[in-house]
Amino acid sequence: MEELPKGRLLPPALSFRRGIPFYYEKSEAEFKADVYERYDEFVNRQTALHLADELHGAYPFQSLKKYISRYLPCGERLTVADIGCSVGRLMGDLALANPSWDCYGIDLSYQMVRQANDFWVKGQTLRPNLIRYGWGTLELPGQNLTNLHFALAKGERLPFSDASLDVLFNTFLFDRLASPFAALGEWARVLMPGGRLIVVSPLNFLQPDGWRTAHPPVKILDYLQQQGWIVEDWTDPLPLEEPMDARGNMVSWACVAFVVRKSLGFSSATNGRQDNEGGS
Repeated sequence: MEELPKGRLLPPALSFRRGIPFYYEKSEAEFKADVYERYDEFVNRQTALHLADELHGAYPFQSLKKYISRYLPCGERLTVADIGCSVGRLMGDLALANPSWDCYGIDLSYQMVRQANDFWVKGQTLRPNLIRYGWGTLELPGQNLTNLHFALAKGERLPFSDASLDVLFNTFLFDRLASPFAALGEWARVLMPGGRLIVVSPLNFLQPDGWRTAHPPVKILDYLQQQGWIVEDWTDPLPLEEPMDARGNMVSWACVAFVVRKSLGFSSATNGRQDNEGGS
């Protein structure tokens, strides 16, 4: 079988910034309001958490990585996307271990996907300043992966065409979306029949509407079953501990983790929008 070109799922972008394709035109006001665009505070912290294993003796979220890996299908040339990828650790490790896969990391923060692209694709050495956390400075040599592609887009409006992904996963995203149930429809749209969706979230909703519509978590489970998803796993809680500084202070997360499969007869009426366009 002829090898398909990597990155083929991304359509022409609306614009580019430092090589990062934009599928949503983020306004200056949105940039200023988005805390995840704050490099020194949030991008450096995510870099320390996800890329600087030497600080912690191991990857702090190894149990998260194992959970996702447990439900990934075996095979060559799979198409896989991480929505809300941060600095790309989970998707980067998968792309590194599976060079035949076509892998995508999507995030709404330009600073996050730029850091991810610099490290995983361009192979740049990162030198995060972590003095404010007691760790000082360090050097993190990057990779040069040709099967991994990063882009800026909204999690509820993806640039992929219908039924184009084998696997879609996201972590610490579901509770950050304005309409998480609507996002489930969009994720169903881009998954192939039989494709898997893997979600891990602390359900620490930022808006009151999230608490009203999706808490307690049984409301999510009921919604998934009503929409025709096949539930393969439901874990509550999946505990995770996020190190915050050199003193050993931690944030403890009680996450809900679930794996669902898009049934072969999944109704197109529940698939969200049916066009392929990016943007808003």
